[in-house]
Amino acid sequence: MPTVEVEGRTIHYVTGVNGIAPGRRNIIFVHGAGGNAFSWQNQRRALDRGVNIICVDLPGHGQSPGPGCASIAEYSYWLNLFVHSLSLRGVIAAGHSMGGGVIIEAALEDAEMLEALIFIGSGARLRVSSEILESLESDFKTAAEQLLRKCYGPESSKRLIEWGLEHLFGEIPEVVMADFRVCNDFDRMDDIAQIKKPALVLCGSEDIMTPPKYSQYLVEKLPRATLRIVEKAGHMAMLEKPFEVNASIIKFLATL
Repeated sequence: MPTVEVEGRTIHYVTGVNGIAPGRRNIIFVHGAGGNAFSWQNQRRALDRGVNIICVDLPGHGQSPGPGCASIAEYSYWLNLFVHSLSLRGVIAAGHSMGGGVIIEAALEDAEMLEALIFIGSGARLRVSSEILESLESDFKTAAEQLLRKCYGPESSKRLIEWGLEHLFGEIPEVVMADFRVCNDFDRMDDIAQIKKPALVLCGSEDIMTPPKYSQYLVEKLPRATLRIVEKAGHMAMLEKPFEVNASIIKFLATL
């Protein structure tokens, strides 16, 4: 699988079957806390038509070795370097949960790099309760499993949830815990109105991790945003309801 060297660190990513073809738009998918590139498996397979699909493992996640980052701004810095290392143009950034915070930072710090943004189950602030942070530190495996189960909506299959647990427990516990801390520190509520790029905001109707009010706030503040509520989906809408999410993304791309 492809990798690039960014300031001495290896960053792993996966693409659609057509790879990165010249002359096409590029969608970079950025996973959430404790996630990896395969969080986007249903988008990587289905959307590789006329656009390049690039799903990145953030530092310390998936097959990108080493420690994670100490802030969402630092993850955004690595994303910027990753984009430039591949010499990409016409970049659309899609972020889930923490990944949404990463692309907000990217849009604020380097507006010219991005053509548009796609948010899934995210927000301008990603507060995490002290109870969750403490439980992860005291009994990571139990707390992480309970937390992940809350991420899925009522129609999610047992098989899908077990797949999610397998991937979560494949991540480094210290990196996962740090992800939740950096989410808790993230707050760009007063700044997102500066982002003038077109944006698609998707949220599961049953998302209890980043409830729909988070997405509604994004749409209220972003000057060029469209909201789509994915019915009966939880926090992992791109995995739970891939057909609906992909259809919304395709429709959005057609407006650009």
